[in-house]
Amino acid sequence: MSILTSTRPYRIPGYLRPRPATVLGLAPPAWAAVLGLAAMAAVELASRTGVVSKFDLVPPSRMAARAAGLLTDTGFLTGQLVPSIGLIAATFAIAGGLGVAAAYLLWRSEWCRKATLPLLGVYYAVPVFAVYPILVVLFGVGTAPILVVSVAFAVVVVITNSLTGFDSVPATVTKLARARRLTARQYLTKVLLPAAVPDVVAGLRLGLVYSTIGVLATEFILSTKGLGHFIADAYHTFRVDDMYAGILLICVVALILNVTVAAMLGRIDWRRR
Repeated sequence: MSILTSTRPYRIPGYLRPRPATVLGLAPPAWAAVLGLAAMAAVELASRTGVVSKFDLVPPSRMAARAAGLLTDTGFLTGQLVPSIGLIAATFAIAGGLGVAAAYLLWRSEWCRKATLPLLGVYYAVPVFAVYPILVVLFGVGTAPILVVSVAFAVVVVITNSLTGFDSVPATVTKLARARRLTARQYLTKVLLPAAVPDVVAGLRLGLVYSTIGVLATEFILSTKGLGHFIADAYHTFRVDDMYAGILLICVVALILNVTVAAMLGRIDWRRR
């Protein structure tokens, strides 16, 4: 008996059904908020009831109160928060530009690609932060070594993802571009980059993550200002509330930067339109 004449209701197989937009009436962002609030409530309860010492783990309510106080402190904003955000933005811009440009050069030159890819494959096995003493000798303590280390830490992930995007262009499209006698510039701007956008966007989003990690981690050891330095100084001087407030602000800053950049990059990603 066919499906059309059957009296029994036909059920679409689970692997063909679209994924539900909500679970228990909540969308994924709402579930993220619920899980985050539940985790903070658990930490608050553990700290308040003495399961964990307040000297080891400050209750989130105290973290939030101290973080709010720091945000009203002009000295903290100009001396710690703004420099870190500026370095993250600069690192992201430099690593993004260099990464896409380097990927294009590797894609154009097969010899250069074969010589470089093995090095890129083992790049993150090398402790990049181990070279900071050399950078201190060359540039001193300050912004320059932080920028160099952070860009070096973030640029490779942009290169590898962008190269994957360039490789994804079908050979038939390349042949069609040659038949239409497109110049190298026309092919780059009208064919290659638009086709590679999804992978380039993925690389840039990961580049932002690595830029944030690189800047904040390097500030712990190479800077006299910034959020990383603020947390390190609070740790060494036993200012527990300041240390956890700084960690909370790092989480908030990273979340805001990732959401903002993801929204901006999503506008040029044709897969999400």
